[in-house]
Amino acid sequence: MTAFLGFRWLHAALTLCMALSFISAPMANAKEEGYITLTLADETLELPLSAGHSDWTGSHGFLRVSILTRPSDLETWQRFQSLRLAFDLLRDNAQLPEMSLLRRAEGSEFERWYGRMDSGGLILTVTDRSLEDNLLRVSGIFSGTLEQSTDFGQTIDLSAPMPVSGTFMVTLLPIR
Repeated sequence: MTAFLGFRWLHAALTLCMALSFISAPMANAKEEGYITLTLADETLELPLSAGHSDWTGSHGFLRVSILTRPSDLETWQRFQSLRLAFDLLRDNAQLPEMSLLRRAEGSEFERWYGRMDSGGLILTVTDRSLEDNLLRVSGIFSGTLEQSTDFGQTIDLSAPMPVSGTFMVTLLPIR
């Protein structure tokens, strides 16, 4: 009788382990990927997602999304170091979009450019969104202006705006 109970316990444990492996396998294969296509004035770039630095937090109805891209080729990186696009996602509507761009000006000086809904009118529209388990897929379009700042966006110089527009399509894991 004891051997039979031991066998049933072992069988139940093995069944549980197999079930967990089937459930966790898709999550283990979940991968962050994507890009932002960016048009600045008359130049268009496609910047790949920086997977370890992009994420989301929140719940199904309200999410905070943060997308960071960095060029993958040296020539582009010498001019554009990074682009960050962040926004709140209330159901399917983007709110409070903000963008920051770090680029190298002529003469090797870094320029920091910022755009928000309240300064320059950065507008972001979500065209597709899905949240399955912990994997967020979101895509959209944006347009507006970026302005320079010397204090990381605390104050923005509105005297020389640079037009910006583009698209994004990313798959993100939650904040870790």
